[in-house]
Amino acid sequence: MTVGILDIVDGTLLDCTGAKPTERTSLRIVDGRISHIWRGEGRPHELQNPADKVISASGMTIMPGLIDAHVHISYGEGRNAEEVDVYGGPEWNTIRAAWNAQKVLQAGVTSIIDPGGTYYVGVAVRDAINNGMFPGPRICTAGRHISADGGFADYFPSDMGMPNSAEGVLCSTKADMLSEIRKQIKNRVDFIKLSGDSQAQETDSSAGPCFNDEELGAMIGLAHQLGRKVTVHARYAETIVAMIKNKIDWVLHASHLRPEDIGFVRDSGVPLCPTVTFAQNIVDFGAECGSEPGHSDFRKREIAGLVETFKRAYEAGIPIMAGSETGFSMSPYGEWHAREIELLVSLFGLSPMDAILAMTRNNAAAIGWEKDVGTIQVGRYADILLVDGNPLNDVRILQNPQKIVSIVKEGEEIIRRPVHTRTRMKHERGFAVSTKRLRRDPETMTPYASAQ
Repeated sequence: MTVGILDIVDGTLLDCTGAKPTERTSLRIVDGRISHIWRGEGRPHELQNPADKVISASGMTIMPGLIDAHVHISYGEGRNAEEVDVYGGPEWNTIRAAWNAQKVLQAGVTSIIDPGGTYYVGVAVRDAINNGMFPGPRICTAGRHISADGGFADYFPSDMGMPNSAEGVLCSTKADMLSEIRKQIKNRVDFIKLSGDSQAQETDSSAGPCFNDEELGAMIGLAHQLGRKVTVHARYAETIVAMIKNKIDWVLHASHLRPEDIGFVRDSGVPLCPTVTFAQNIVDFGAECGSEPGHSDFRKREIAGLVETFKRAYEAGIPIMAGSETGFSMSPYGEWHAREIELLVSLFGLSPMDAILAMTRNNAAAIGWEKDVGTIQVGRYADILLVDGNPLNDVRILQNPQKIVSIVKEGEEIIRRPVHTRTRMKHERGFAVSTKRLRRDPETMTPYASAQ
């Protein structure tokens, strides 16, 4: 239950509207939303009635809760495709996702965008959190990724087919594609996720996406008609351009845009979400965790493309989102979300302010939540972090749980308690896997490989 009236007083406000921080600033929160913001000592005359609770923010930064634009809550830190797509079943995957959602919130991530996964796990966990069954982040979720034959998500052998449990759903005809969109919306997804790249592009970057223009126009048009936004997995230029021509709402990855495409993307206003943390973790720590050398080489090429693309995108003023691709063995829940902010600065050259805006204001705006979250303004939900230090001086402090002094979601201060990240997940039906999970010691922030 939210506190009726909560005051957070006397901190430095980083409101993530793009304005400079303001010192000696206080907030009043009523029934989960921000009702007043003021500066200086004392309270304004109209606020003389006492708060039910007061939190002192003296010496701290008050900022919005982080919004991670790329969290797969159903994946369960899978170490290979089979572990994500085949093992477990809907019951196990859903309970595990509910457990992992708590880790995400306790990392200071008060909202996530889940671009698809197994079954309708994201929908179930979203609704359970919204109904107060357990604490977790606000969730905006897609269903299974829609793929055509030979698309990125169509990686099982043809004689096996796409399992019903898979993160992707194979649609071979336009009629199948439109039927799947209607089915997913009936099952209450927030948006639609397309798996746009074709497998041909992995060896020939000039090849096109797995959908043709007629299919793309029909799918995106139907989703928009039914009130849903659409995103896409798209690393390659031909896919990105085709998606934007057909009115996609935002693009995930965008690893290999050509210089001549930058102006077109800028003029469209479509945001790009690089999701570089997952790739960088594989390059930095993959050898210790059992990743194959060839996989690391692929990720190095991807990062090189991302750096080239997003330096140009940032200079051109293209909206940039921030998502960590949490949910895999190399990006466990609750441990790596804010590394994306660090990498936006160190790799792509964003200013610390713009990198933080990418994981707050920009993410909220992309999905239509800008009137509720992403900034600290009167009328917005009180999703707030109190940070010991100034993240504009060092964005890396947002990765340190000891620097996140308090987490408030919708006016309720979240109880900080250990959510065991080293719990052995025994229910994998006995199937052996070769890689380990990348963990980080919460005291020292030192990465280590954890066999589970």
